[in-house]
Amino acid sequence: MKTEEKNLQNTDPESEKILYNVFPDMHRHFNSKDQTIEFEVSLPGVAKENIKLKALNGWFNLSAQRGQLGYAANQNWGKEIMPEKTTAKYDNGLLSIKAYIQNPLDDAKVISLVEA
Repeated sequence: MKTEEKNLQNTDPESEKILYNVFPDMHRHFNSKDQTIEFEVSLPGVAKENIKLKALNGWFNLSAQRGQLGYAANQNWGKEIMPEKTTAKYDNGLLSIKAYIQNPLDDAKVISLVEA
């Protein structure tokens, strides 16, 4: 009886170790009008709480787990973005990430001309 209980406890998908790592299927779209980059990442069967997403201005790191399957990606945005304005939404196995492209002149200092 104890062996059966132990086997049942080991079938909990949340406690499983990752045996297979794969790169998730993803698509990138640049919107020059809105100055945004959007990624759609396919993560079928993954629970929202098992997704970890971190963003820097040049790239993002994504990891997710479904049972013994681990999804992992370090992906370049393709442009410099503003991580603080980046948003993500997860619905029915599809993770949608939206980032705003950094305008390099946003923090530029205006130089006043003086007479010679």
